[in-house]
Amino acid sequence: MQRLLTKDCCLIAECVRLRFWPQGRWKKIALVFFLTLFVIVAAILTLYVVITLVVLPRINMDIVSGIDIINPDGNKTALVVYQPGFTGFPRDVSCAFANGLASSGWKVEITTASSQAPSNLLGYSLLVLGFPVYGAEPGDAIMRYINRTSNLNGIGTVIIALDGFNSPGESIDIIKQKVQALNGTFYESLALWIVDISATDTARRAGSEIAP
Repeated sequence: MQRLLTKDCCLIAECVRLRFWPQGRWKKIALVFFLTLFVIVAAILTLYVVITLVVLPRINMDIVSGIDIINPDGNKTALVVYQPGFTGFPRDVSCAFANGLASSGWKVEITTASSQAPSNLLGYSLLVLGFPVYGAEPGDAIMRYINRTSNLNGIGTVIIALDGFNSPGESIDIIKQKVQALNGTFYESLALWIVDISATDTARRAGSEIAP
């Protein structure tokens, strides 16, 4: 009896397989192609949902930190405000630029873009904004910080756009227009990619070329 049941089950499975699995060679190839395409599309959609609902909100949140001071005896004071990213790249490049400024004689205060970062810039002679680029746009945290500074009082501003995949040129234009709308003076911009192993050296050198 058990052997008969097993045989019947095998026959049923075989019938199901024959029913849903095409017999023609090209039909098999087409089915495999569409199944593979379905899996790829499903994986892409899943990744998009995870990035949109989990990753981006997390990396765009305000990260509060203290203010680190480099070269406290410098002639003039520069404020470096950066938005941390998914990796340590924005922090590393912003710190390298700050060290370059310090080597040129600046007193440098560096902190993250948050509600605790200085928004009254009357005591500063230079503002540096470092941020990651997502979808060709600046990170939300750096935009929120800029919006909290109601008047830049003509301060010279350096824009550092940091990207992994897209061209950061459009995001630089967005920040530049915002700075100018708040009575700031655009000084220069720097676009660096995470795949560039010399990015921190480039940032340090660029900072050292700005005299107080």
